[in-house]
Amino acid sequence: MHHRFGLLGPVLVRLDDGRYARLSGRQRAVLATLLLNANTVVSRDRLEAAVWDDPPISAVANLQTYIAQLRRIGPVAPRLVTMGSGYVLQVARDEVDLFAFRDELELARLEGDPAARAGRLRHAIGLWRGRAAEDAPLSAVMGARLAELDEQLAEARCDWAAAELTMGRHAEVIGELRAFVAEHPLWERAWEQLILALSQAGRRAEALSAYRQARAALVADLGIEPGPALRELQYDILSGELPSPWRPVCQLPADIADFVGREGELARVSALCSPDAHAPPVVVIAGPPGVGKSTLAVHAAHLARAAFPDGQLYLRLGGPSPRGPAALLAELLRALNAHVIPDSAEERAALYRSLVADRSMLIVLEDAAGEHQVTPLLPGTSRCAVLVTSRGPLTALPGASVVQLAAPPLDEARTLLERVAGAARVRADPGAAASILRACGRLPLAVRIAGARLAARPAWPLRDLADRLASVGKLDELALGGHDVRANFAISYEALPAAARRAFRLLGLAGLGSIAEWAVAALVDDPRREAEQSMETLTLAGLVTAGEADQNGQSRYRMHDLLAAYARERAHAEEDPVRQGEALARFTAECLRRLREAAEDYPPPMIPSAPRPAVEKTAGDGHDWLHAERETLITAVTLAEPRTAAELAYLLSPFLVVTGFADEATAMLEGVARRAPDRRTAMVTRLLLADIALEHRRMRVARPWLEELAGHFAAEGDRHANLYVSTGLGICHLLEGEPERARPLLDRAIAGFEALGDRGGLVNALITAVHVRIVAGEHDEAIALCHRGLRLTDERRYGDYAVRFHRSLGISLYEMGRTEEAIGHYEESIGLSRELGWGPGEPITLRRLGEAYGRLGRFEEAAAVLARCLDLFARAGDAYGEALTAYTLGELSLGQSRPDEALSFFTRCRDLTDEPGLRARAGDRIDELSTMR
Repeated sequence: MHHRFGLLGPVLVRLDDGRYARLSGRQRAVLATLLLNANTVVSRDRLEAAVWDDPPISAVANLQTYIAQLRRIGPVAPRLVTMGSGYVLQVARDEVDLFAFRDELELARLEGDPAARAGRLRHAIGLWRGRAAEDAPLSAVMGARLAELDEQLAEARCDWAAAELTMGRHAEVIGELRAFVAEHPLWERAWEQLILALSQAGRRAEALSAYRQARAALVADLGIEPGPALRELQYDILSGELPSPWRPVCQLPADIADFVGREGELARVSALCSPDAHAPPVVVIAGPPGVGKSTLAVHAAHLARAAFPDGQLYLRLGGPSPRGPAALLAELLRALNAHVIPDSAEERAALYRSLVADRSMLIVLEDAAGEHQVTPLLPGTSRCAVLVTSRGPLTALPGASVVQLAAPPLDEARTLLERVAGAARVRADPGAAASILRACGRLPLAVRIAGARLAARPAWPLRDLADRLASVGKLDELALGGHDVRANFAISYEALPAAARRAFRLLGLAGLGSIAEWAVAALVDDPRREAEQSMETLTLAGLVTAGEADQNGQSRYRMHDLLAAYARERAHAEEDPVRQGEALARFTAECLRRLREAAEDYPPPMIPSAPRPAVEKTAGDGHDWLHAERETLITAVTLAEPRTAAELAYLLSPFLVVTGFADEATAMLEGVARRAPDRRTAMVTRLLLADIALEHRRMRVARPWLEELAGHFAAEGDRHANLYVSTGLGICHLLEGEPERARPLLDRAIAGFEALGDRGGLVNALITAVHVRIVAGEHDEAIALCHRGLRLTDERRYGDYAVRFHRSLGISLYEMGRTEEAIGHYEESIGLSRELGWGPGEPITLRRLGEAYGRLGRFEEAAAVLARCLDLFARAGDAYGEALTAYTLGELSLGQSRPDEALSFFTRCRDLTDEPGLRARAGDRIDELSTMR
């Protein structure tokens, strides 16, 4: 024995001089237990149960003695470690004969050459010196573990015989197999191999005699008849049809010459297909039609051939028009050279399992319709693996691992287009290529068809195809020869029940990239449970994907862009226009109902509006729901009739603005303004757009709008709307450095809003008036206005104004020299910002807090706060805020006599902003520091 430790026979420890350590019986039992659980902590209780059936009172003390004695043995001492209340024997795999045996078996399974496989198996079998741990007095508890090792040896001996028989070396294995069946008379696999070897050696009478011996043993000991494989073998011998040596079969289609990418998916499929110790691995590649499931499965199967030397079976299951299990099993049995095909599906399944039981085979099942179709085709032993493709995930298939396939990333899709159409041609017009890939949704089938159409017309510019694919009828362009994206989708669609087909059509009509069940229920006008059942059916058909939960805990479904285009076609073809309108009206009405509830915690839009009615909250956290449904609600605005669209947009825009989606809010409102039902709605929408522009300091946009709106609302006698215009113009004057022009406008707005009871307009005008007072140095008045405003912000929806009032209080107190008080209000402002979780309030106030820390000489705290502030502004893409913070850091560096550091911050400030005042201040500091150097 060349290994340091031996378990495959008597328990041995080889010393450095080549001799073996002398061990007592109990020492061997303890060492065997530790080796069987090598590199794992074994508790004292487990050791005790392994060494004694009926532990003595002194068991713990005895174990400690045995451990101490083992530690006196040179090779054991450094490896036997105490951990907690147990012990671990730390060994390398090449030090233990058991590990070497298992490693050799694994390498043998990967060998494609039968001779090499037989050689490795012979070497593995040669590591055994007897029965596992045969001289260790272990308890009955360990009997199962040791029996498992003996069974692994028996399996290895049968595997060796199978490899030898594959090469036609029947004479060489007959003696070994006779000895094996004498030891294991109930192993049908060994009897089958012996009978096969005898028949192939021309010893027909001995083969039939061996069958009778096998039958007698099974009937006498188990009371059962031989299995179908043995019975079929006897029939073949009696009929004179002597079975020939097994030759590996490969039914796989040709590998894909232009296969692209999918490295991650290939690696996962390969890992999951590795033979398991207990059950055949089953891997399901699932995904929508045309996503490349078959391509991936065939490529993965070719890569895995060496790991399955007995062959690869390939079977098409028929997809949405499934073939029955009896016909499928008959096809598999013919591929396995079965001479007799039983009548019933059950008997065929039993024979199939028997024929593949002792072989290492990969079974590829293409386009499964459901679990019921796949289950009868699963082998019964772990040496085989099954690779299934299905449009649905087959989640009810026992023991299956699912690899969900989505459209590949852009670079892989582009590479596929290059390989089909020609790399130089695609790279010559990257813009058109990108448009083609976008129109194809990166779906491999569509990309391949587009590439093939280009390849068929070498002079055709890519831009022409890109323009065609950008049209409404792009599915017409994605067909060539026998490949057709629409036809591929239609197979799945037409197999659906009526309710699921209708849900699919209406999903396409709505055009939502991601949808929750409540929205499906509204579209189809069904109770939530029925809608959920339709979505489950669509998921199983591969027409939508599920498995995604949003931050509100809702299940969401997605549909590929090309599938959505097909669904939209079906909706226009099969749904009456009136019913289409009714479905969209139900959906947008439900969006409005839910939005009224969810938007209750957000600021009111800065436009004249009727007071919001009290809403009973039922949907939980409006913040999470709004984030989850943001895209759905924006889409609903485009689908709703004009008045509903306006109300949806007005309610949604404050949430979008305070959570960083101002550009989406602007685009949405511009669309509402274009199709407004009347001029007033258009002008009120323009007013809200002006407010958003002001929020982002875009005065060049906001001022002309506000001036136009002032004239319009004055002419219409709309005093309420003009109060909002006055506030907006006041903000313009303030931002342009003319606070005195802002003062009368804001004072008038404050009085007007207060008289009308418009709290939203009032707090907005108040906070702007506070800024006017701060700029004018009227800090006592600013403080009084802040306290007045805070009394109005007791609801969460006005929380952002509370953040601003506390920050403004801090600014005035700071300017009055009351820095400690200012810090208290800054901290209150920051706390409120974090509690709200929206708006840019936190970084704006952090800059002020850092400034205050610097004044008090708390430079480390100031630097940390400002660094955090700088990061927040940078991540938000707020260049002005980043520039202001850089300026404050420059001032902090000057306060610490670090002119070079200060110069870098002032330079960064100047480079970041176009705002004239801040650029001038930074420029002055740069000039001063440059003069000093």
